[in-house]
Amino acid sequence: MINYEKAIRMILNSVKPLNGKDVLVADSIGKVLNEDVFSEYALPPFNKSAVDGYACKASDVKNRTGKLKCIGVVEAGKDFRRRIKKFECVKIFTGAPLPKGTDCIVMVEDTRQLGKLVEIFRNAKVKDNICIKGEDLKAGQKILTKGTSLRVSHVALLSSIGRKFVKVLHTPAVSVLNTGGELTPVGKRLEKNRIFNGNGPMFTALLKEDGCKRNYLGIVKDKIGDLSSAILKGLKSEVLIVSGGVSMGDYDLVPAALAKVGVKKLFHKVNIKPGKPLFFGRKGAKVVFGVPGNPISGYLCYFIFIRPALCKMRGDKNCGVELHEGVLADDYKKKTGKKHFVLINTIMERNRTLVKPVRSNGSADIASLAVSDGFMIVESDTVTLKKGSKVKYLSWK
Repeated sequence: MINYEKAIRMILNSVKPLNGKDVLVADSIGKVLNEDVFSEYALPPFNKSAVDGYACKASDVKNRTGKLKCIGVVEAGKDFRRRIKKFECVKIFTGAPLPKGTDCIVMVEDTRQLGKLVEIFRNAKVKDNICIKGEDLKAGQKILTKGTSLRVSHVALLSSIGRKFVKVLHTPAVSVLNTGGELTPVGKRLEKNRIFNGNGPMFTALLKEDGCKRNYLGIVKDKIGDLSSAILKGLKSEVLIVSGGVSMGDYDLVPAALAKVGVKKLFHKVNIKPGKPLFFGRKGAKVVFGVPGNPISGYLCYFIFIRPALCKMRGDKNCGVELHEGVLADDYKKKTGKKHFVLINTIMERNRTLVKPVRSNGSADIASLAVSDGFMIVESDTVTLKKGSKVKYLSWK
Protein backbone atom coordinates (compact mmCIF):
# COMPACT_ATOMS: atom_id res chain seq x y z
CA MET A 1 0.00 0.00 0.00
CA ILE A 2 1.32 3.44 -0.95
CA ASN A 3 0.40 6.95 0.15
CA TYR A 4 -1.65 9.43 -1.87
CA GLU A 5 1.31 11.59 -2.88
CA LYS A 6 3.25 8.65 -4.32
CA ALA A 7 0.15 7.33 -6.09
CA ILE A 8 -0.61 10.56 -7.94
CA ARG A 9 3.08 10.98 -8.79
CA MET A 10 3.20 7.48 -10.32
CA ILE A 11 0.01 8.12 -12.28
CA LEU A 12 1.18 11.42 -13.76
CA ASN A 13 4.60 9.95 -14.58
CA SER A 14 2.85 7.15 -16.49
CA VAL A 15 0.90 9.35 -18.91
CA LYS A 16 1.85 12.03 -21.42
CA PRO A 17 0.03 14.40 -23.77
CA LEU A 18 -1.47 12.64 -26.77
CA ASN A 19 -0.62 13.52 -30.37
CA GLY A 20 -2.37 16.50 -31.94
CA LYS A 21 -4.90 16.80 -34.77
CA ASP A 22 -6.86 19.44 -36.66
CA VAL A 23 -10.46 20.07 -35.59
CA LEU A 24 -13.13 22.53 -36.57
CA VAL A 25 -12.88 25.67 -34.46
CA ALA A 26 -16.57 25.24 -33.60
CA ASP A 27 -15.74 21.81 -32.08
CA SER A 28 -12.63 22.91 -30.17
CA ILE A 29 -14.19 23.93 -26.83
CA GLY A 30 -12.49 22.19 -23.91
CA LYS A 31 -9.57 21.02 -26.05
CA VAL A 32 -5.96 22.15 -25.65
CA LEU A 33 -4.33 24.22 -28.37
CA ASN A 34 -1.33 22.54 -30.03
CA GLU A 35 -0.01 25.59 -31.88
CA ASP A 36 0.69 29.27 -31.42
CA VAL A 37 -1.94 31.22 -33.36
CA PHE A 38 -1.12 34.46 -35.21
CA SER A 39 -3.73 36.69 -36.77
CA GLU A 40 -3.51 36.84 -40.55
CA TYR A 41 -5.68 39.94 -40.54
CA ALA A 42 -5.95 43.17 -38.60
CA LEU A 43 -9.04 43.56 -36.42
CA PRO A 44 -10.94 45.48 -37.43
CA PRO A 45 -9.64 44.99 -41.00
CA PHE A 46 -10.61 48.55 -42.01
CA ASN A 47 -11.69 51.82 -40.42
CA LYS A 48 -15.38 51.41 -39.66
CA SER A 49 -18.26 53.10 -37.93
CA ALA A 50 -18.99 52.25 -34.31
CA VAL A 51 -22.48 53.81 -34.49
CA ASP A 52 -25.31 54.78 -36.79
CA GLY A 53 -24.85 58.41 -37.84
CA TYR A 54 -23.13 60.66 -40.35
CA ALA A 55 -19.52 60.47 -41.52
CA CYS A 56 -17.92 63.86 -42.12
CA LYS A 57 -14.79 65.96 -41.67
CA ALA A 58 -14.13 66.92 -38.05
CA SER A 59 -12.98 70.36 -39.22
CA ASP A 60 -16.49 71.00 -40.61
CA VAL A 61 -18.14 70.48 -37.23
CA LYS A 62 -15.36 71.44 -34.83
CA ASN A 63 -16.43 74.12 -32.36
CA ARG A 64 -19.59 74.79 -34.34
CA THR A 65 -22.95 73.37 -35.23
CA GLY A 66 -24.74 73.79 -38.51
CA LYS A 67 -25.84 72.00 -41.64
CA LEU A 68 -24.01 69.57 -43.93
CA LYS A 69 -25.06 68.26 -47.32
CA CYS A 70 -25.76 64.51 -47.29
CA ILE A 71 -24.43 63.01 -50.55
CA GLY A 72 -25.23 59.33 -50.01
CA VAL A 73 -25.51 56.30 -47.77
CA VAL A 74 -23.04 53.51 -46.88
CA GLU A 75 -24.13 50.25 -45.26
CA ALA A 76 -22.16 47.51 -43.50
CA GLY A 77 -20.45 45.34 -46.10
CA LYS A 78 -20.71 48.00 -48.83
CA ASP A 79 -18.32 50.70 -50.06
CA PHE A 80 -18.72 54.42 -50.79
CA ARG A 81 -16.35 55.25 -53.62
CA ARG A 82 -16.69 59.03 -53.87
CA ARG A 83 -14.44 61.28 -51.74
CA ILE A 84 -16.45 63.86 -49.81
CA LYS A 85 -15.83 67.58 -50.05
CA LYS A 86 -15.99 70.37 -47.48
CA PHE A 87 -19.35 70.62 -45.67
CA GLU A 88 -20.53 67.27 -47.05
CA CYS A 89 -21.43 64.11 -45.14
CA VAL A 90 -22.51 60.52 -45.75
CA LYS A 91 -25.18 58.65 -43.83
CA ILE A 92 -23.47 55.60 -42.30
CA PHE A 93 -24.54 52.50 -40.38
CA THR A 94 -22.73 50.56 -37.65
CA GLY A 95 -19.96 48.40 -39.12
CA ALA A 96 -19.81 50.21 -42.46
CA PRO A 97 -16.40 51.31 -43.84
CA LEU A 98 -15.42 54.94 -43.42
CA PRO A 99 -15.89 56.93 -46.67
CA LYS A 100 -12.82 58.61 -48.18
CA GLY A 101 -12.23 62.12 -46.88
CA THR A 102 -14.10 61.59 -43.58
CA ASP A 103 -12.41 61.34 -40.19
CA CYS A 104 -15.24 61.33 -37.65
CA ILE A 105 -18.84 60.25 -37.20
CA VAL A 106 -21.63 62.22 -35.57
CA MET A 107 -24.20 59.97 -33.89
CA VAL A 108 -27.66 60.02 -35.46
CA GLU A 109 -29.08 61.08 -32.08
CA ASP A 110 -27.16 64.37 -32.41
CA THR A 111 -28.56 65.21 -35.85
CA ARG A 112 -31.74 65.99 -37.73
CA GLN A 113 -32.25 65.32 -41.44
CA LEU A 114 -33.80 68.15 -43.46
CA GLY A 115 -34.18 66.79 -46.96
CA LYS A 116 -30.65 66.59 -48.42
CA LEU A 117 -29.27 68.61 -45.53
CA VAL A 118 -28.32 67.29 -42.09
CA GLU A 119 -28.42 69.59 -39.10
CA ILE A 120 -25.64 68.88 -36.59
CA PHE A 121 -26.35 69.63 -32.93
CA ARG A 122 -22.99 68.58 -31.45
CA ASN A 123 -19.42 69.25 -32.52
CA ALA A 124 -16.98 66.38 -33.09
CA LYS A 125 -13.28 65.66 -33.27
CA VAL A 126 -11.08 63.36 -35.32
CA LYS A 127 -11.69 59.59 -34.71
CA ASP A 128 -14.97 60.16 -32.85
CA ASN A 129 -17.13 57.00 -33.07
CA ILE A 130 -14.67 55.24 -35.40
CA CYS A 131 -13.17 51.77 -34.90
CA ILE A 132 -9.63 52.19 -36.23
CA LYS A 133 -8.10 49.47 -38.40
CA GLY A 134 -5.96 47.15 -36.25
CA GLU A 135 -6.89 48.72 -32.91
CA ASP A 136 -8.00 45.32 -31.56
CA LEU A 137 -5.41 43.15 -33.32
CA LYS A 138 -2.52 43.88 -35.65
CA ALA A 139 -1.92 41.63 -38.66
CA GLY A 140 0.70 39.06 -37.63
CA GLN A 141 0.01 39.51 -33.91
CA LYS A 142 0.15 36.42 -31.68
CA ILE A 143 -3.32 35.91 -30.25
CA LEU A 144 -3.24 32.47 -28.59
CA THR A 145 -0.42 30.41 -27.10
CA LYS A 146 0.15 26.69 -27.46
CA GLY A 147 -1.23 24.93 -24.38
CA THR A 148 -4.27 27.19 -24.01
CA SER A 149 -7.44 25.39 -22.95
CA LEU A 150 -9.99 26.64 -25.45
CA ARG A 151 -13.21 28.35 -24.35
CA VAL A 152 -16.18 29.86 -26.16
CA SER A 153 -14.45 33.25 -26.25
CA HIS A 154 -11.51 31.66 -28.08
CA VAL A 155 -13.89 30.15 -30.64
CA ALA A 156 -15.24 33.64 -31.29
CA LEU A 157 -11.73 35.09 -31.61
CA LEU A 158 -10.48 32.37 -33.97
CA SER A 159 -13.57 32.69 -36.13
CA SER A 160 -13.10 36.47 -36.26
CA ILE A 161 -9.70 36.06 -37.91
CA GLY A 162 -11.06 33.54 -40.41
CA ARG A 163 -9.77 30.30 -38.88
CA LYS A 164 -11.97 27.31 -39.70
CA PHE A 165 -9.62 24.66 -38.29
CA VAL A 166 -7.21 24.69 -35.37
CA LYS A 167 -4.55 22.26 -34.15
CA VAL A 168 -5.39 20.71 -30.77
CA LEU A 169 -4.08 17.89 -28.65
CA HIS A 170 -5.99 14.64 -29.00
CA THR A 171 -8.72 14.15 -26.38
CA PRO A 172 -8.37 10.79 -24.60
CA ALA A 173 -10.92 8.10 -25.33
CA VAL A 174 -12.08 6.38 -22.14
CA SER A 175 -13.90 3.08 -21.74
CA VAL A 176 -15.97 2.38 -18.63
CA LEU A 177 -16.73 -1.12 -17.39
CA ASN A 178 -18.94 -2.08 -14.44
CA THR A 179 -18.57 -5.39 -12.61
CA GLY A 180 -20.95 -7.17 -10.27
CA GLY A 181 -23.74 -9.72 -10.56
CA GLU A 182 -25.91 -7.62 -8.25
CA LEU A 183 -26.14 -4.68 -10.65
CA THR A 184 -29.28 -3.89 -12.64
CA PRO A 185 -29.15 -1.46 -15.60
CA VAL A 186 -31.07 1.76 -15.07
CA GLY A 187 -34.52 1.46 -16.65
CA LYS A 188 -34.86 -2.28 -16.00
CA ARG A 189 -37.09 -3.86 -13.36
CA LEU A 190 -35.27 -4.17 -10.02
CA GLU A 191 -35.30 -7.75 -8.80
CA LYS A 192 -34.84 -8.99 -5.24
CA ASN A 193 -31.38 -8.56 -3.69
CA ARG A 194 -30.13 -6.39 -6.55
CA ILE A 195 -29.27 -2.70 -6.88
CA PHE A 196 -29.34 -0.24 -9.75
CA ASN A 197 -26.10 0.59 -11.53
CA GLY A 198 -25.38 4.18 -10.53
CA ASN A 199 -21.64 4.14 -11.18
CA GLY A 200 -21.81 3.64 -14.94
CA PRO A 201 -23.89 6.77 -15.57
CA MET A 202 -21.82 8.66 -12.97
CA PHE A 203 -18.50 7.98 -14.69
CA THR A 204 -19.83 8.64 -18.20
CA ALA A 205 -21.29 11.95 -16.96
CA LEU A 206 -17.96 12.94 -15.38
CA LEU A 207 -16.14 12.08 -18.60
CA LYS A 208 -18.62 14.11 -20.64
CA GLU A 209 -18.02 17.03 -18.27
CA ASP A 210 -14.28 16.71 -18.97
CA GLY A 211 -14.75 16.57 -22.75
CA CYS A 212 -13.56 12.98 -23.19
CA LYS A 213 -14.75 10.49 -25.78
CA ARG A 214 -16.69 7.81 -23.91
CA ASN A 215 -17.24 4.13 -24.56
CA TYR A 216 -19.52 2.43 -22.04
CA LEU A 217 -19.01 -1.34 -22.02
CA GLY A 218 -21.90 -2.18 -19.70
CA ILE A 219 -22.08 -4.58 -16.75
CA VAL A 220 -19.95 -7.73 -16.66
CA LYS A 221 -20.36 -10.69 -14.30
CA ASP A 222 -17.66 -11.53 -11.78
CA LYS A 223 -16.06 -14.28 -13.89
CA ILE A 224 -12.45 -14.21 -15.07
CA GLY A 225 -13.31 -15.09 -18.66
CA ASP A 226 -16.06 -12.50 -19.01
CA LEU A 227 -13.95 -9.84 -17.32
CA SER A 228 -10.90 -10.56 -19.49
CA SER A 229 -12.93 -10.31 -22.71
CA ALA A 230 -14.50 -7.01 -21.66
CA ILE A 231 -11.14 -5.60 -20.52
CA LEU A 232 -9.59 -6.36 -23.93
CA LYS A 233 -12.38 -4.34 -25.57
CA GLY A 234 -11.76 -1.51 -23.12
CA LEU A 235 -8.04 -1.45 -23.89
CA LYS A 236 -8.84 -0.19 -27.38
CA SER A 237 -9.28 3.18 -25.65
CA GLU A 238 -6.39 5.18 -24.18
CA VAL A 239 -7.90 4.83 -20.69
CA LEU A 240 -9.99 2.09 -19.09
CA ILE A 241 -11.98 2.58 -15.89
CA VAL A 242 -13.17 -0.63 -14.22
CA SER A 243 -15.68 -0.03 -11.44
CA GLY A 244 -15.87 -2.68 -8.73
CA GLY A 245 -14.11 -5.98 -8.13
CA VAL A 246 -10.80 -4.57 -6.83
CA SER A 247 -11.04 -5.31 -3.09
CA MET A 248 -10.11 -8.55 -1.31
CA GLY A 249 -13.32 -10.59 -1.53
CA ASP A 250 -13.79 -13.92 -3.32
CA TYR A 251 -15.52 -12.16 -6.21
CA ASP A 252 -13.03 -9.32 -6.53
CA LEU A 253 -11.42 -10.74 -9.66
CA VAL A 254 -10.49 -7.61 -11.60
CA PRO A 255 -6.75 -7.59 -10.70
CA ALA A 256 -6.44 -11.23 -11.80
CA ALA A 257 -8.35 -10.56 -15.03
CA LEU A 258 -6.16 -7.55 -15.77
CA ALA A 259 -3.01 -9.60 -15.21
CA LYS A 260 -4.38 -12.32 -17.52
CA VAL A 261 -4.63 -9.90 -20.46
CA GLY A 262 -1.18 -8.41 -19.85
CA VAL A 263 -1.90 -5.29 -17.79
CA LYS A 264 1.10 -4.55 -15.58
CA LYS A 265 0.17 -3.55 -12.02
CA LEU A 266 1.90 -0.34 -10.91
CA PHE A 267 0.14 -0.20 -7.57
CA HIS A 268 -2.88 -1.64 -5.79
CA LYS A 269 -4.21 0.06 -2.64
CA VAL A 270 -3.65 3.61 -1.48
CA ASN A 271 -3.58 4.73 2.15
CA ILE A 272 -6.74 6.85 1.91
CA LYS A 273 -10.35 6.62 3.04
CA PRO A 274 -12.50 6.14 1.05
CA GLY A 275 -10.86 4.73 -2.08
CA LYS A 276 -8.24 2.46 -0.51
CA PRO A 277 -8.58 -0.47 -3.02
CA LEU A 278 -7.63 1.66 -6.07
CA PHE A 279 -5.72 -0.27 -8.74
CA PHE A 280 -3.53 1.39 -11.36
CA GLY A 281 -1.77 -0.37 -14.21
CA ARG A 282 -0.54 -0.12 -17.79
CA LYS A 283 -0.44 -2.14 -20.96
CA GLY A 284 1.86 -0.32 -23.33
CA ALA A 285 0.59 3.25 -23.59
CA LYS A 286 -2.88 2.28 -22.30
CA VAL A 287 -3.66 2.94 -18.62
CA VAL A 288 -6.18 1.20 -16.39
CA PHE A 289 -7.87 2.43 -13.23
CA GLY A 290 -9.63 -0.17 -11.11
CA VAL A 291 -11.83 1.80 -8.71
CA PRO A 292 -13.91 0.56 -5.78
CA GLY A 293 -17.58 -0.15 -6.51
CA ASN A 294 -18.94 2.05 -3.75
CA PRO A 295 -20.03 5.32 -5.37
CA ILE A 296 -18.35 7.78 -2.99
CA SER A 297 -15.05 5.91 -3.36
CA GLY A 298 -15.38 5.91 -7.14
CA TYR A 299 -16.30 9.60 -7.23
CA LEU A 300 -13.31 10.52 -5.08
CA CYS A 301 -10.90 8.39 -7.12
CA TYR A 302 -12.08 10.13 -10.28
CA PHE A 303 -11.46 13.58 -8.81
CA ILE A 304 -8.06 13.00 -7.25
CA PHE A 305 -6.53 10.38 -9.57
CA ILE A 306 -8.33 9.91 -12.90
CA ARG A 307 -9.10 13.55 -13.73
CA PRO A 308 -5.47 14.71 -13.25
CA ALA A 309 -4.31 11.93 -15.59
CA LEU A 310 -6.87 12.92 -18.24
CA CYS A 311 -5.83 16.56 -17.88
CA LYS A 312 -2.20 15.70 -18.58
CA MET A 313 -3.13 13.47 -21.52
CA ARG A 314 -5.02 16.28 -23.22
CA GLY A 315 -2.16 18.71 -22.57
CA ASP A 316 -3.48 20.89 -19.75
CA LYS A 317 -0.74 22.81 -17.97
CA ASN A 318 -2.28 22.49 -14.49
CA CYS A 319 -3.03 18.85 -13.75
CA GLY A 320 -3.05 18.90 -9.97
CA VAL A 321 -6.09 18.88 -7.71
CA GLU A 322 -7.18 22.44 -6.97
CA LEU A 323 -7.38 22.95 -3.21
CA HIS A 324 -9.23 25.66 -1.31
CA GLU A 325 -8.96 26.82 2.29
CA GLY A 326 -11.84 27.21 4.71
CA VAL A 327 -12.76 27.21 8.38
CA LEU A 328 -14.16 24.09 10.02
CA ALA A 329 -17.74 24.60 11.24
CA ASP A 330 -17.83 21.61 13.66
CA ASP A 331 -15.38 19.43 15.58
CA TYR A 332 -14.14 16.41 13.63
CA LYS A 333 -12.53 13.18 14.84
CA LYS A 334 -11.05 10.18 13.05
CA LYS A 335 -8.67 7.32 13.65
CA THR A 336 -5.02 7.85 12.80
CA GLY A 337 -3.32 5.98 9.96
CA LYS A 338 -5.16 7.03 6.79
CA LYS A 339 -5.59 10.26 4.88
CA HIS A 340 -9.33 10.98 4.97
CA PHE A 341 -11.44 12.73 2.35
CA VAL A 342 -14.61 13.82 4.12
CA LEU A 343 -17.82 14.86 2.38
CA ILE A 344 -18.65 18.49 3.16
CA ASN A 345 -20.90 21.42 2.44
CA THR A 346 -19.37 24.89 2.15
CA ILE A 347 -21.09 28.10 3.21
CA MET A 348 -19.89 31.68 2.71
CA GLU A 349 -20.18 33.65 5.95
CA ARG A 350 -18.51 36.96 6.87
CA ASN A 351 -16.08 36.80 3.94
CA ARG A 352 -14.88 33.32 4.84
CA THR A 353 -15.78 29.79 3.76
CA LEU A 354 -17.27 27.58 6.46
CA VAL A 355 -16.62 23.87 5.90
CA LYS A 356 -19.27 21.59 7.40
CA PRO A 357 -18.82 17.78 7.35
CA VAL A 358 -21.83 15.91 5.95
CA ARG A 359 -23.23 12.98 7.88
CA SER A 360 -22.70 9.79 5.87
CA ASN A 361 -23.34 6.10 6.44
CA GLY A 362 -20.22 5.11 4.54
CA SER A 363 -18.82 5.07 1.03
CA ALA A 364 -21.95 3.41 -0.38
CA ASP A 365 -24.19 6.27 0.82
CA ILE A 366 -24.96 7.91 -2.51
CA ALA A 367 -27.57 10.17 -0.88
CA SER A 368 -24.87 11.91 1.19
CA LEU A 369 -22.80 12.48 -1.96
CA ALA A 370 -25.78 14.11 -3.67
CA VAL A 371 -26.15 16.76 -0.94
CA SER A 372 -22.40 17.54 -0.71
CA ASP A 373 -20.25 19.97 -2.65
CA GLY A 374 -16.71 18.86 -1.82
CA PHE A 375 -14.24 16.76 0.17
CA MET A 376 -12.33 18.03 3.19
CA ILE A 377 -8.80 16.63 3.48
CA VAL A 378 -7.66 15.32 6.86
CA GLU A 379 -4.06 14.12 6.98
CA SER A 380 -3.17 10.60 8.11
CA ASP A 381 -1.52 11.71 11.36
CA THR A 382 -4.42 13.97 12.40
CA VAL A 383 -6.94 12.58 14.89
CA THR A 384 -8.91 15.65 15.99
CA LEU A 385 -9.79 18.93 14.33
CA LYS A 386 -11.45 21.61 16.43
CA LYS A 387 -14.21 23.91 15.27
CA GLY A 388 -12.57 27.02 13.79
CA SER A 389 -9.51 25.15 12.49
CA LYS A 390 -8.27 26.04 9.03
CA VAL A 391 -8.80 23.13 6.65
CA LYS A 392 -8.17 22.35 2.99
CA TYR A 393 -10.85 21.02 0.69
CA LEU A 394 -11.58 20.31 -2.95
CA SER A 395 -14.84 21.46 -4.47
CA TRP A 396 -17.07 20.49 -7.38
CA LYS A 397 -19.37 23.52 -7.13
